[in-house]
Amino acid sequence: MHATLADFRARKGFGRAMAAPQVGIIKRVIVMNLGATPFALINPKITWRSEAMQDVWDDCLSVPDCVVRVQRHASISLQYQDEQGRARHWKNLSADLAELVQHEIDHLDGMLMTERAHGIDSIRPISEHAALVGAARPSHRLSLAHIAYCANVIPPEFLNSPQYNCEPLSEALGCQLTIKLDFTNPIRSFKGRGASFFVSEMQRRGDKRAIVCASAGNWGQAMAYACRSFGLPIVIYAAVNANPLKVARMKALGAEVRQEGRDFDAAKDAAKAYAKSIDGQMVEDGLDAEISEGHGTLAMELLSRGDAFDSIAIPLGNGAMLNGMARWIKAASPATRVLGVSAAGADAMERSWRSQTLITPDTADTIADGIAVRVPIPEAVSDMQGLVDDVLLITDAHIIQAMRLVYQHAGLLLEPAGAVGVAAIVAHLGLFANQKVATVLCGSNITESQIKEYLT
Repeated sequence: MHATLADFRARKGFGRAMAAPQVGIIKRVIVMNLGATPFALINPKITWRSEAMQDVWDDCLSVPDCVVRVQRHASISLQYQDEQGRARHWKNLSADLAELVQHEIDHLDGMLMTERAHGIDSIRPISEHAALVGAARPSHRLSLAHIAYCANVIPPEFLNSPQYNCEPLSEALGCQLTIKLDFTNPIRSFKGRGASFFVSEMQRRGDKRAIVCASAGNWGQAMAYACRSFGLPIVIYAAVNANPLKVARMKALGAEVRQEGRDFDAAKDAAKAYAKSIDGQMVEDGLDAEISEGHGTLAMELLSRGDAFDSIAIPLGNGAMLNGMARWIKAASPATRVLGVSAAGADAMERSWRSQTLITPDTADTIADGIAVRVPIPEAVSDMQGLVDDVLLITDAHIIQAMRLVYQHAGLLLEPAGAVGVAAIVAHLGLFANQKVATVLCGSNITESQIKEYLT
């Protein structure tokens, strides 16, 4: 069924799902391909339907010569089994996916979309597909194809980081926790993925502008490492109180580091002004799509073993890692809940996403400097819509407890921002109880003074 759907997509240019009866298989099975890894819904059952309805233009590989206007529930929830026979629950589907699944369940029940034609002139020729169907479906600035391609471009030292179910940590937290160690690389953080892809794309496009960025430390190390690989100079702005270990490492990797401003966002303002004055390229982590797409490879690897995660907790600073990972997860395993994690003292991104309005507090107060964002990037907040199921807030006390638990039960030293996924479980034990959960341990640039203060 997967092969048949892929063949139809290649020939006709559309087709996101197919039901078994469409190819003569009398089973209640739906296969789907949303642009990432294909998956199956076995014995799907709708468990909830919204009262709100929607009119949509529908296409179908069983009736490939027309499109039809139908009326569907705006959202549904369902339960099903995956290809390994595991029970899954996919809740509150977005409008376009709710329509798609209802269409395929109609096939399981022996009904074609033409039987649901709704309104006057509701059956139109397939030549109008792009205008009627394609234009109505949501688009996203992060490309699934680019995420898949990244694995061929990002240096191998940043790919395929270790991941495993940490049984002692799982026992302590009351869930089955898979941790992905994305700090076992030359810069001790995940950010080398996005930085490497961005710089390589700049070179491919022939962009010769001078490179400038701002960083709390890890992003600057990633950009310095990538620029050094291509023989490019870089100027990095950091706050006057930036982590001295991270500042030293940025300099050691060949960057010119300028410390200005009381916090990361003030340093970013200085970087933007300098880049403008020299007509340079200001590389803003969370803004440029290639950066998030590079980080999306984390999700590809995390899901590559076929694990059926109930939830994945992902640190939320400027949104680059969260959005890149969420883009892939929601196309490959949409039943998995994507949960961002922000510090309660630096909640600008959480508040902006929840209100869909840009909110910029006066301060960002947390020991987790890697997620201490005060001024959200509008594009990153917009990217979260439809991909992120919720954002959880944690305190510095939760972060310290998480760092200690990871050190005690996994033998790993994490910086505060690197432990916030575990901190989310610590802070919300009931939400994760008995679930299969994953998180990325994403940074280990921790100073001796921090070790003494937080781990002893």
